[in-house]
Amino acid sequence: MQSLKAVIFDLDDTLYQEEEYVKSGFLHVSRFISEETSLDKNYVFEQFLELFKEDKNEVFKRFLDIHNLQSSQLETQMIYEYRFHLPLLTLAPENVELLEWLREKGLFIGIITDGRPEGQRNKIEALLLNKYCDHIIVTDELGGIEFRKPNDVAFTNMLRHFNIKPEESVYIGDNPAKDFVAGNKLGMHTIMLKNEKSIHPQVVEDLSFQAKISVKDLYELKHILESW
Repeated sequence: MQSLKAVIFDLDDTLYQEEEYVKSGFLHVSRFISEETSLDKNYVFEQFLELFKEDKNEVFKRFLDIHNLQSSQLETQMIYEYRFHLPLLTLAPENVELLEWLREKGLFIGIITDGRPEGQRNKIEALLLNKYCDHIIVTDELGGIEFRKPNDVAFTNMLRHFNIKPEESVYIGDNPAKDFVAGNKLGMHTIMLKNEKSIHPQVVEDLSFQAKISVKDLYELKHILESW
C-alpha cells in the first residue's frame, strides 16, 4: 500500500444499503400518519413499501390520493418527517471490519456523497461514520445540487484536504452514471462495488463513466487494496 494514501467512499448503496434508509423513513412517517389519521401504522408502512416497489416517485402523494386524504400541507409534512428523521441504520460487520483495517493501515478515509445535507448528515450520524472517517463531503454543502457528482469539485477538494496526488487515492462507489467519471478524469483509481440491491442501474455504455475495476464484495475489494 505504499502508493495508496486515501480510500474515499460513496455512501448510499456502498457503505450501507439505501433501501434500509427508505424503510426507516417509511416507518417513521407511518407513525406520523397513524397519529394524524385513524389508519394503522403497520398498514401504512406496508402500503408505502408496495407503492415504492411499483414506482419510487411521489409515494406519499399517491398514498394520500388512494385514501382520499389529498392535502398539500399533509404531504409537505410527510416529506419533512422523512427527510429530517434520524434513521435506524447500522454498518454491517464486514463494513466495520474494512474501515477498521484501513485505519490500522494508516490510510486516510473519506466520503463524497450526494443528497440533501439534512438526510445525508443524519445517515452519517446514525452509521457512526465520523468515528472512522477523516473527511466527509456532502456535495450540496459546497453550494447546491450543481456540485453533485459527476462534478469534480468535491474530488479535488478531497485531494487537496489530504494533500495527496490523484493516483494516491481510490474512489469506491456503486453508481456508474455519476460515481467514477470525475475520478477517472483526475487520474484516481476507481472501483465499482457490485450491488444487487442498488437502487440505481449498474450498467453504463460510456467507457469514461465506468470504474477501472469492479468487485463483487468487500472481501474482493480488500484483496485488491492489499495488492496496491
